[in-house]
Amino acid sequence: MVQSASADVSPPHPLLTVLEAPRALVEYAGFTATCRLLSVGRSGHDRPVLVLPGMLVGDRSTRPLRRLLNTAGYAAYGWKLGTNVGPTRRIINGIDAVLDDITDVHGEPVSVIGWSLGGILGHDLARRHPGAVDRLITLASPLYIVDRGQSRASLFYDEFAPAHLAEYAMDTWRVPSVSSVPATSIFSKTDGVVRWETCVHPSGPLTENIEVYGSHCGLGFHPAAAYAILDRLAVPTDPWPKFVPPAWLAIHFPTQPDATRHSRASRIA
Repeated sequence: MVQSASADVSPPHPLLTVLEAPRALVEYAGFTATCRLLSVGRSGHDRPVLVLPGMLVGDRSTRPLRRLLNTAGYAAYGWKLGTNVGPTRRIINGIDAVLDDITDVHGEPVSVIGWSLGGILGHDLARRHPGAVDRLITLASPLYIVDRGQSRASLFYDEFAPAHLAEYAMDTWRVPSVSSVPATSIFSKTDGVVRWETCVHPSGPLTENIEVYGSHCGLGFHPAAAYAILDRLAVPTDPWPKFVPPAWLAIHFPTQPDATRHSRASRIA
């Protein structure tokens, strides 16, 4: 699942891991309190959005985000495949079928949001279905992991590895080095599950990284992440303007590691 990443192959600090649950609860409370405000003035025009869950969870975990997207005028879909145990034949074929069904209904490309492992599967989905996905947004997804030690979820992933398709072996499965569609990675340097460096896209015309202060397990219902998601869904894809938070929210979005926080729009070749 890698192209490049930090040389540090250790997992996140144990304290960050221990505090994952309480931090996620606080983030969910904040999300609930600001949900209506986040959707004010949004008009998704019924555009389709597919939301893919993280490791060992299913559509229930993405329900708050999908509810927000629906309120903002989008047509948000869960993947309807139960618990995410990685790239088994059932899951890969199932995601393909869900994408086909959504494009058949809407007659237009789908925006894909993936949380953690769901983001890696989302990038793979876009690679295998050129033209069917118009943008990718990932949440705490270790797209560039180079060692199992960089994720505290590796033991769980390895538990299901015998059922994964051979071409998706962890040591050989690669995320494309250059994205063919606009790709946004939302991450946190206080992630307690994966090293944040593994989530950062290399600088490029169609990639950007948005840092927020948050946990891994709460990023799918984090107020600042939700704002960034709605912003990224609302912008055109060609030319594609990169994320610049409004001044009154800038405190919630720390300086980006690759200096992609600018308004220059990039065109898709």
